[in-house]
Amino acid sequence: MLRKLIGFTNIFENNLLDKLEFNGNSNKVFVYIVNLNNCKLLIPQFWECLSAEERSQANKYYTSNLRDLYIISHGILRCILSYYTKQLPQEIEFIHNKYGKPFLKNHNFQFNMSHSHDIVNYIIALDHKVGIDIEVYNNTLDIQEFSDLVFTPAERDFFTILEAKERLKFFYNLWTKKESLIKACGQGLSYPLNTIEAMTLSSGEKIFLDKEDNKFKQEWYYFPLEVVSNYSGSIAIEHRINQIIYLEMNNQKNIFDKIRLKWFN
Repeated sequence: MLRKLIGFTNIFENNLLDKLEFNGNSNKVFVYIVNLNNCKLLIPQFWECLSAEERSQANKYYTSNLRDLYIISHGILRCILSYYTKQLPQEIEFIHNKYGKPFLKNHNFQFNMSHSHDIVNYIIALDHKVGIDIEVYNNTLDIQEFSDLVFTPAERDFFTILEAKERLKFFYNLWTKKESLIKACGQGLSYPLNTIEAMTLSSGEKIFLDKEDNKFKQEWYYFPLEVVSNYSGSIAIEHRINQIIYLEMNNQKNIFDKIRLKWFN
């Protein structure tokens, strides 16, 4: 059955399949990396993977480019999840919390995705809620306009003494740390970023939701993502992990055939 599913989705190199299993180990996560612009020839295949609701959403986009990116990103997500759920992509069912975060119905796999410019990253975890965020650097961004929304007072003070060339990276590093956290807990941007202290956060350390009336889990763990130049990326997860397994889609073959491991003490 599994080989039949993989044959249908056709996005994995066969010799990688045995390396994609959790085997009951929740101390690792899988991160899938895709350049969406290299997948447009597969749009008909990914369209077939979508639910009726997703097809309707895709057709609401005013430009063909945005429509195509939606079809590709959500089609690939379903193909990845089909490997873990052992379902056909179009048969996978999602449920959503009141903030709109999707979860798999009747499965203990957790997932999240983040899209910025041409790149999309997906993360799959076992049992533990997880959030991922990547952001491409926008050199024209007026960070001062967002500082009150994103920075704590201490972060804002530190930002003001940085040299101009350091400010952009500082901003996006903080943004992705905080964004991955609120995506993991499931609240999204309804949670105020300027209440989260993340400036001194290092890999594997706890990151906290400090709002007094917050009803979500308070403590999470932060891990940095390995990303291409001019990007920042972060993971937040409710359980400390010791391994991130990265899989990259081959730009010529449009299949995942590159794998690398990152270990944490």
